[in-house]
Amino acid sequence: MSGLSHRKDVQFLEECNPALVERNAAEFKRLRDLLVEVEDPARRAEGAEWHSDGSHTYTARLSEARQLVQHIAEGYDKAAGALHAYAAALTTAKSHYANGKGSERKLAALIATKGTAITRTAQEAEPMCQWEDMRATTGFLDGLAELTMDVDDIRDEADRLHDDAGGNFQLAKTTEQEARGVCVHALKQAYELLPEFRLKGGAGGVDLYAAMADMRREAAEARANPLTHLPGSGPKKDTTGPVGPDTPISPQLRDIRMRVAGLPDAADNYWVPLVTDGMHADWISQNKEVLRAAAKNAGLPEELVAGVAWQEIGGYQPGLLDDVTGTIREQAAAPWGLSPVTPENLPWRLGGKLDETSYGPIAIQLRRGAEVLGYDPAHLTDHQRTLVEEALQDPKQNAFIAAGFLAQIKAESGLADVPADQMTEAQMREIAARYNGGPYWDLPKAQGYGDRFVGNLAQAKDAMR
Repeated sequence: MSGLSHRKDVQFLEECNPALVERNAAEFKRLRDLLVEVEDPARRAEGAEWHSDGSHTYTARLSEARQLVQHIAEGYDKAAGALHAYAAALTTAKSHYANGKGSERKLAALIATKGTAITRTAQEAEPMCQWEDMRATTGFLDGLAELTMDVDDIRDEADRLHDDAGGNFQLAKTTEQEARGVCVHALKQAYELLPEFRLKGGAGGVDLYAAMADMRREAAEARANPLTHLPGSGPKKDTTGPVGPDTPISPQLRDIRMRVAGLPDAADNYWVPLVTDGMHADWISQNKEVLRAAAKNAGLPEELVAGVAWQEIGGYQPGLLDDVTGTIREQAAAPWGLSPVTPENLPWRLGGKLDETSYGPIAIQLRRGAEVLGYDPAHLTDHQRTLVEEALQDPKQNAFIAAGFLAQIKAESGLADVPADQMTEAQMREIAARYNGGPYWDLPKAQGYGDRFVGNLAQAKDAMR
């Protein structure tokens, strides 16, 4: 097994997005450029000669301030370069990962010609592990199943696919690991270039921005400068740290609750499916103020949010069936539930991962909703999971979460720098397809979703008037 890795070793790459890393690199470069722009007038001011009792102190402080700005600019420049290089390596690693998954799918199809996994352990195993285990046992039932297997006729091809998948996964692993190590080292160096500010006595700092009207006026004037924000970025928001198990309500969820509190009541489709264009239009019209507020909060065109809502509220599955699906998947995932059947192997539309169950009028997978709300989907407590489900099923909160997810998709795509008021129909179609298909947005199913989005966009716009 030397030189081979399994998918589980690099599966985190599925959630990694080079475009988003590039976006952060661009943010650091923006700050660097903004600081460099300050340096020239600071040099000119430093060169001015005047004499008074306080001129020496003034000149010294001005020189210190200029050097301070210079060091901060160097730090941000170094950080931008580090992230830019890591984004390129991440792109390469993801291509190796995709090649590995391609070989893995072929291996799975080949294995399927010889039998079906019986035990829960075998069902959950990735194809590489299944092939390694074809002549061993993971449980008594697997042993009985494998007694009659003759794998000699597929051995050579299966070994080739196994090694090809494992080799690509190993390439992905080493490429990302090495690049990450270099990036983290460079980021630490960049951090060391930044000054460390400390307050004596541990007292809280003075909010100079709030206290000085002149500073607020300067800030208002500076907002027109393109260096104060990246193109296409939405409203500025405070960043928060990771949400742990001891924090039931995340800052993002609390913020959404506060924003929707003053909005009109929203229509729902929990009990009754919306199956006609007229029903869709009525729902959009009744919820237009909520959809408009959600789009503005996320920095998106309102027709994008309304158009995706039009797509998602349709169909013959009301919200009630989402609850039923989630409950059955929970039972299948529980040790006391439907074992040995895993959630993914349930029949019909019931099949799927527990955290990929969709909820709400604008259907969103639970794990995606958790991400938008600042939770770690892999470590949700039962209470946090319940709060996320409830938020997704509330029409008003659901609209804000859906808009937040659409904004996340925009930031992770090549459309991050497109302002909301300049987005074209084709660009909105791409985001809609990505909303539906995720990493497989370019496949026919998601592309069909994008086509339907465009086809219904005019009606969605009319309903928003």
